[in-house]
Amino acid sequence: MAKKMLAAVYLGPEKIELNTVPIPEPAAGELLVKVRAATTCGTDVKTYRRGHPKFPPPFIFGHEFGGDIVKVGKGVERFREGMRVTANVFAECGECFYCKKGQGNICANLVYNFGAFAEYMILPASIVRRTTFEIPAHIPYAHAALLEPLVTVVHGWHKVAIQPGEIVAIIGAGGPISLLFLQLALRAGANQVIAIGHSPARLNVAKKLGATHLVNAKEADTITTVRELTHGYGADVVFECAGTKQTWETSVDVVRRGGRVLWFGGLPGGTKVEIDAARVHYGEIALLNMHGGTAEDAREAFDLIVSGAINVAPLLNGVLPLEQVEQALKKMIAGDVVKMVITPES
Repeated sequence: MAKKMLAAVYLGPEKIELNTVPIPEPAAGELLVKVRAATTCGTDVKTYRRGHPKFPPPFIFGHEFGGDIVKVGKGVERFREGMRVTANVFAECGECFYCKKGQGNICANLVYNFGAFAEYMILPASIVRRTTFEIPAHIPYAHAALLEPLVTVVHGWHKVAIQPGEIVAIIGAGGPISLLFLQLALRAGANQVIAIGHSPARLNVAKKLGATHLVNAKEADTITTVRELTHGYGADVVFECAGTKQTWETSVDVVRRGGRVLWFGGLPGGTKVEIDAARVHYGEIALLNMHGGTAEDAREAFDLIVSGAINVAPLLNGVLPLEQVEQALKKMIAGDVVKMVITPES
């Protein structure tokens, strides 16, 4: 009889159930990992609230983790039992039309890696080959778990190409993605970073990480305030991290003529965004989009964490057991925390 494990199973919008399920066996090229720490993220929150467009329930969700290899599938040579590892949420095939153009993040054959909110999880073969990394002894499991969000931020950071001395505005500041963009913007030489958000607690974290101005969007008009802080011009670069129709539209009014907007926060399919076409066209505003990151981005993100160049500790605001995944997500929704650490082991 197969051994059992506990897993948080997503059943539908705002429905999570802790179930006992068989511990999976790794196939050729795969790894079985004992999860030591998993972290909550914005994708988990969106999935919890409205489902996932690519994965119908039921399924074990969660994808940011650090853990120990307990079984190695046939043919795996780079990893062995006992290694501490983390991995990105997906990996490209390396062979399709998009991969051959260097756009592995939109690979036609992406393999996803879900199942971190459980005692054990399987790492698929393509992820083992391309985006799995051994965690050095000095890095806590929970810190390494932030690899996946940082992969996406590294990808967006390269697309925007912040120049020394530029002014950056971040809409939706205080969330994990925004706090990572904040640090990379400062690392690239941004002169000012304007953090715009709703949660005083989260904005305070942005301040501690180097934001030069805080804007509480509940108390001040975002467009007016950013213009005042930039002598009427607007920011050179705007990161939209809130993922709402309103903030997508606001970001275009917050950026200066000749500036760049990165729409990071995804919107539900079918959403229509209204912008002033004349302002975008005659103002030569670059509107950028992105999804995920490449295996190369994953390596860079991992190195940033291991080297300490990115401080991930302030993003982690508490630890809860696997039984309380739903409570952790509700804390994120309320704006009380940036991220929570889930420890499957009792």
